[in-house]
Amino acid sequence: MDKTLSDHLLNTLEELVPYDFEKFKFKLQNTNLEKEHSRIPRGHLQMARPVKLANLLIIHYGEKHAVQLTLKVLRAINQRLLAEELHKATGQGRPQDKAAFPLCHTPKGDLLAGTCVLDSCSCPVASGEPKTPRSHLPSCQQCQASLNKNSSGGLSPEPLPQCQRHMKQVQLLFCEDHREPICLICRLSQEHQGHRVRPIEEAALEYREKIQKQLEHLKELRKSGEEQRSQGDKKTESLLKQTETQKQRIRCQMKQLCQFLEQQEQLFVTWTEELGQTIGQVRETFGTRVSQHISRLDELIGELEAKQSQSEWEIMQDIGVTLHRAKMMTVPEPWAAPPEVKEKIQLLYQKAEFMERSTRYFIGSQISPPDQSPRWVCVSGRPRVIPKNRIQSLEQGDICLSCGNSVIQAP
Repeated sequence: MDKTLSDHLLNTLEELVPYDFEKFKFKLQNTNLEKEHSRIPRGHLQMARPVKLANLLIIHYGEKHAVQLTLKVLRAINQRLLAEELHKATGQGRPQDKAAFPLCHTPKGDLLAGTCVLDSCSCPVASGEPKTPRSHLPSCQQCQASLNKNSSGGLSPEPLPQCQRHMKQVQLLFCEDHREPICLICRLSQEHQGHRVRPIEEAALEYREKIQKQLEHLKELRKSGEEQRSQGDKKTESLLKQTETQKQRIRCQMKQLCQFLEQQEQLFVTWTEELGQTIGQVRETFGTRVSQHISRLDELIGELEAKQSQSEWEIMQDIGVTLHRAKMMTVPEPWAAPPEVKEKIQLLYQKAEFMERSTRYFIGSQISPPDQSPRWVCVSGRPRVIPKNRIQSLEQGDICLSCGNSVIQAP
């Protein structure tokens, strides 16, 4: 009695060892299906044995499509020998047979008189499994490239990672609690009992999305960082320009101040020299006057001394005039500064005091170290930063030149 497709399907599933059978069920659950077919519920697959799984495949997809799907899954898990045996036993062609020569078929899959639809191609195509010798492969370069691609892709599948604890066991699952790939044996162990476990492909898809989101987030952060750096560079450049401008401005002001001070110094020196000359002239005039007075006194003293040595008759000659002259002589007039000299001296003191206070204020208002806090304030509340070497020169009640109020020590 000939075996049916269901019998061949059941025999193939029974030949799978337990590990490969579990791997078959896992791959079956994650294989892409045609639109008109629905996926077998995962709860039915987890505890299904070969007989039940064969019935589920036939019920959901029918015998023909169940065999084709089984061939596809077997090839996906590298069970090519079983797939070849099932293919020979059932006579089912692989879905990619016609795809080997995609340009040699009509859109419905019918051959065009055994030739390619390309104008310059006449490669023969046979139905079913291609059995033409290599010398009779399609002469069309596009068909040849497609065939070589399919052949090379099927001969060297990408190896799956194996479990380090259970040798030759492929890690097809992912434990969410431990966040690590595991194999089917690890899933049944006590270590992962009760853990959230799902297919690694499904977990990888979700984590790819998370990685993509984090990647986009990091790129946005990097973009923001670049913008912040650009803005910071612009601001610092602006501050540097402002600093350079103010430096040149202060340098210019200092230069003008130096010139002004030199001019004021020259004027002050000239003015004091003129004052000194005036005082010298006054002293010379006073000295001349006093000297003349002393000379007259010396002359009169000499006459009186001479009178004492004369005879009585000679003494009495012009005695009245001589005594009157002696009586009229007085003490020399004391020296007194002229009013214009007094005014200039007073003005000199005022200028000196003003220069001293201006210098004190100027030194106190210069650039101070960052850690130097105001030590003196005026009663108006305006702080004055005074260098340490100038603090001792200030006194309570000193005058603030900026506002005219008294200076008091800050608490």
